[in-house]
Amino acid sequence: MKDSGKAIIILESKVDGEKVTHRYKGEWFRKQKSLFIRYEEDGDIRSLIRYSPNELSVKRNGALKSEQLFVPGQSRSGSYRSPVTVFQLETHTKSLILHVKASQDHNEPLLPSSPPFTIEWRYELFVSEQMSGRFHIRLHLQEDHEV
Repeated sequence: MKDSGKAIIILESKVDGEKVTHRYKGEWFRKQKSLFIRYEEDGDIRSLIRYSPNELSVKRNGALKSEQLFVPGQSRSGSYRSPVTVFQLETHTKSLILHVKASQDHNEPLLPSSPPFTIEWRYELFVSEQMSGRFHIRLHLQEDHEV
């Protein structure tokens, strides 16, 4: 079992029915009972995603900073800060699912032992208490075999 590696991350976002797909190179690693995914977006924005059973956090740092927390069936506060504006965010998470190939060997039954896997979550986003949109995110991670 590997606890880390290079990754190709395919991030699909559907916002109110409109779909956008991004592809990044990054890394993944396991630490205690969490799975971490780290990658850099365009514009020197570093993203760190932490998944543990029934909780997902997304932190972005760089030209903009944001923090969001997703817990199925619950609302959580977050923030967004750019050079020109600051927003308070709130996420109402509808679902959070980890998809793993059935053939994978699981030492930790709630986390995959290695890629590929997909984390999928649906939520409503509120910005300053106003509904901003309904989101459906699929993050697919596969091992990057290139050196």
